[in-house]
Amino acid sequence: MTARAALGGILLAASLVVPSQGSAQSGARVNIYRFVLDVDVPESAGLVALDAATSHVLRGSAPKPIAASVIHRWTGTANRSTGIALDIVPYFLVGGGERRLADYRSMTVGGRLKRVVTKTSFSVAAISDPADPGSLLGGLAIRTTFHDPHDPIATTRLPEQVDSALAVHGAGLASSAEEDPSGRGVDLSSLYAAARRAVRARGDVQVTAGWGIAGRIAGAVFEGDSIQSVRHTFWATAQHAFGHRLDLLVTAQVRGMAGTWKPRLGAGLQRKSRPADFRAELYYDAVDKRVYPGMSVEVHAMTGLGAVAAVTTDTPLPKSSNGSRARLSLLLRWYAAQRG
Repeated sequence: MTARAALGGILLAASLVVPSQGSAQSGARVNIYRFVLDVDVPESAGLVALDAATSHVLRGSAPKPIAASVIHRWTGTANRSTGIALDIVPYFLVGGGERRLADYRSMTVGGRLKRVVTKTSFSVAAISDPADPGSLLGGLAIRTTFHDPHDPIATTRLPEQVDSALAVHGAGLASSAEEDPSGRGVDLSSLYAAARRAVRARGDVQVTAGWGIAGRIAGAVFEGDSIQSVRHTFWATAQHAFGHRLDLLVTAQVRGMAGTWKPRLGAGLQRKSRPADFRAELYYDAVDKRVYPGMSVEVHAMTGLGAVAAVTTDTPLPKSSNGSRARLSLLLRWYAAQRG
């Protein structure tokens, strides 16, 4: 083989691997929801507002574009309740995922604020009231991620790698607005798995905050005078990854109604594995100035589907009761994410 022929072969191979002008280069437009990793789904903000989440110490990870949850709780044999929650990113709802990579990765103030907008979710939740079977407990909440070093678009070359893998097999996306790169006979799971390992290896701290409002809907009728016992909840949480398997979670929360505000402060550890995540927590509740434990396990049934079983403890009702109240919870969750 001559040197000219060899050079021609190298250039041909490079043309198959390097993205074309219409592909995911920094100046091209892509849909950012192609690169949502199947990892660390945050608790529903609406369930947090209702004090019905499976943990008091929360994850700091970014939201999925859309998630739906069904939860059933037991607090004593005669005290049960069932609820649902829907969390959605408004930016996703209006079809705003198509972005220029250079703009999305920009570290300017404007670039950072736009990333915060893309990671802001709105949540609505409702759960049956065990004290009044004819009423509901309802909650509305908003949650946002201020700092996300585990964003695969900003911190890895996943968009370019996915585009190149599709181009090699002649299966490129027809439009930059397409949200799902799968279904073209090209296995991309190894790229998503590698991106997930890469972002977790970075460590660093994810930081989120949220606000929610919850109350009793008497008779399950939405009228002005049917909303009772309205409570506000503010929270901030941070999640630090100690490598691939272990996370430290820290949450500060303030709850209040009728001018009375009480804080909760908690910390937890999360041990990650592919089949399941294990979490243990301790939090201090200023309502009765006590520390409460909790633990949960989240099973990853398949991409976009998970189940959480949890045992938590909290302030007994009425507050003058002795001891603590144990709560058993089972939550099933569906969410949008890419296989990896």
